[in-house]
Amino acid sequence: MPCFFQEDLSQNSFTLSLEETKHIAKSMRLKEGDIVWITDGKGTLAKSSLTNIYKDTCVVEILERTYFDKSAQKQLHLAVAPTKNPDRIEWLVEKAVEIGVSQISFIICDRSERKHVDLSRLHRVAIAALKQSNETWLPELKTYSFAQFMNENSAVKMAKFIACCGDKEKSIDISDIKYHHKDAVFLIGPEGDFTPQELLTAEAHGFQHISLGDKILRTETAALLVTCCFAIKK
Repeated sequence: MPCFFQEDLSQNSFTLSLEETKHIAKSMRLKEGDIVWITDGKGTLAKSSLTNIYKDTCVVEILERTYFDKSAQKQLHLAVAPTKNPDRIEWLVEKAVEIGVSQISFIICDRSERKHVDLSRLHRVAIAALKQSNETWLPELKTYSFAQFMNENSAVKMAKFIACCGDKEKSIDISDIKYHHKDAVFLIGPEGDFTPQELLTAEAHGFQHISLGDKILRTETAALLVTCCFAIKK
């Protein structure tokens, strides 16, 4: 059953956006009376009926709602330096949302080649991935400087890991991580890696070094790897 997005599901009857209407009428070729799922990205999934389909709007009536408690799920905060190529950032957001991250932060590091991220565009990518995967929680997307991220997350009660190409002797392999908490934040640096000072700062804020193996991975590949490992880890 197809899934669509509506930010506010408090009303029993409402009209969908032009974008969702086009998806329903032109892409999916759905008809009045058809049943669809609609999520608000805040944990609610509504079984709904298409009561009226017009050229620019679609009227929907909710038949039943189901709420999925976020606290019952493992929470993964993916913090990653944005890549020079924006298409790779979009690809990462799409895949990470489909797998099920709870938050994605874009960290501007000293060696970052890209200093600006189009959050509004990435938000649309995330919504599309949310609908594709039938997820009910839309990840929060934010941008920070490295220092801002460290200060804001210093007191966060999550397991903290930083992937880098530094000293392997003080790093643990990602496959050997023992999750003493169900929630974790993974920090992935730019193509040129973190600076020595950034690594020292991360260590001072409780981040533990992890190794992703001997291969040299692109930033988005490393970020997706830790996302997959966390998703399947018991």
